Amino acid sequence: MPFNLDKFVASPSVEELDSLKKSEIVKVAKHYGVEFQPLMRKDEIKRYVLEYLVDESILPITVLETAITVPTDNTFELKRLEIEMNKEIRLKEMERERVKEEREMQMQMQKEKEEREMQMQMQREKEAREHEFRLKQLELGVIKGSDPKIGLDTGGLFDVSKHVKFVE
Repeated sequence: MPFNLDKFVASPSVEELDSLKKSEIVKVAKHYGVEFQPLMRKDEIKRYVLEYLVDESILPITVLETAITVPTDNTFELKRLEIEMNKEIRLKEMERERVKEEREMQMQMQKEKEEREMQMQMQREKEAREHEFRLKQLELGVIKGSDPKIGLDTGGLFDVSKHVKFVE
């Protein structure tokens, strides 16, 4: 059933005021010239309207004692607690993200360290193989009769004709 302002003004009642939506209470408040802030909650505007109706003797004063049910829920306190809770949740999420990133960074550093160690190990093994290879070359060179200092290969035999010029 749509709200009828004229019907309410003709016979105002707390019960009917309680059943109204905020927009309808705003219409009643404007009709009676009750000052309020547009951002006020419905209950606050309703309280101003009731106080006005009692002050103007449109409704009896007992209405204020029985009809105004100012919510005892601390809306602002609840909102503050909700904001704090959301803040804590965000902080915990940020901390989890930081820990996760730190773990990933540590894992990356560990991986890089292991790769460096593996490369160093491979380099040492390569150098060891090269060293062994040189030693084998030297051993084979001695067996063949090469002189590793001068790099001559004598084929295992000493050729006098090549060294005659050194003799006086």
